[in-house]
Amino acid sequence: MTLSIDAVLDTYLSAYRNLIAVEFNGDSATLSFPFHLAANHRVEIMVTKVGKSHCILSDSARTLGEVQAAGYSLTPQMKEKLERLASLSGLRIVDTHLVLETSYRDLGISIQKFLETAKTIGDVYLVHKPRETIDDDLLSQVKLTLESAMLPYRLHEKIPGEIELHPFDLVVPPNGRRGMALSILSGQNTHTVAQIWGFKCDDIKRGEWHRKTNSKLALIYDVRYQKWSDTSRAILESRADVVMAGNSLDGLRDAVEQL
Repeated sequence: MTLSIDAVLDTYLSAYRNLIAVEFNGDSATLSFPFHLAANHRVEIMVTKVGKSHCILSDSARTLGEVQAAGYSLTPQMKEKLERLASLSGLRIVDTHLVLETSYRDLGISIQKFLETAKTIGDVYLVHKPRETIDDDLLSQVKLTLESAMLPYRLHEKIPGEIELHPFDLVVPPNGRRGMALSILSGQNTHTVAQIWGFKCDDIKRGEWHRKTNSKLALIYDVRYQKWSDTSRAILESRADVVMAGNSLDGLRDAVEQL
């Protein structure tokens, strides 16, 4: 049997359609997607008719409800961060509901935007838990590399992005040269860790700090306990300036010399 792009796509879309549950209630329909937040709840979007040509998408406070259930307080500062993250895709936060108004013409694209935003918030605030300690041996190797190049550095600093602050293990401040912010990555779900750091790098590169300093973002992924897939590594390499495995830091010396 010869495969074609149309055949593969049709097969996938048919299977995906069967995985979506839909429930109707008057002028509203609730779609349940095969994507899960941290508590293993599916992402659900309610579509409500408003007028002849528009509708409202809402998550019925489910996403922020899980953020609260995970132990985060919806302080004004936290809510502002979430609002800025949601606004990148045109969503708003009303009370604790994610909301997006759209036309019927753009409904399909709007549902996809809504789905991606809810999943991103889930990944950033529910799945990823900052580790309490970093690996001392690996950090020591990085510090020795910088010290041999006679570069000053600061430990455990937060770098501002467009939306929020992001903690890094080590920062070389710019001083007549480009700076560098570096973190060592580890975790049980390396694909999720890669997606989260992809978001962090994007957020930083859209922010004022990066525009002013043009500093490099460096990520070292720890390979001793978890295997990183080609896809996970590709995500990191597409977002950060320097990416390398923790068991081979030769590239770090080269990157430092180019600052």
